[in-house]
Amino acid sequence: MTQIIMKILGIDYGEKRIGLAISDESRTFARELEILSPKDFWQSINKIIQDQEVTQIVLGWPLNMSGEETKKTEETKKFKEKLEKLTEIKVEITDERLSSQMAEHLPGGKKNVDSLAAQILLQNYLDKNKN
Repeated sequence: MTQIIMKILGIDYGEKRIGLAISDESRTFARELEILSPKDFWQSINKIIQDQEVTQIVLGWPLNMSGEETKKTEETKKFKEKLEKLTEIKVEITDERLSSQMAEHLPGGKKNVDSLAAQILLQNYLDKNKN
């Protein structure tokens, strides 16, 4: 009997850089994957999904500290719609408040802030959605 592998791709969207993280097969742990420019992201997202056996996508949702949507949220909404069209995978959103600030305080955080932020928001999502 073949087991269905169900990994989740976490995305920290930014205008200049897009951070990616991936869950393990048990959906317990998130790890950094890579940081891509938007151009490279759109060119390689379907290959990444195929190579990593991704069945679900979680996107960091930018809100201000009082939980309201911002100009950045509008931008992220457009990114989400384009991503769903291109990948044919429904994209779930998760609150990303403070993930970048947390990432900056981790080892290598200054350099890898985008992929670490993706890892943090994906790990928070995994922790919140444990069965």
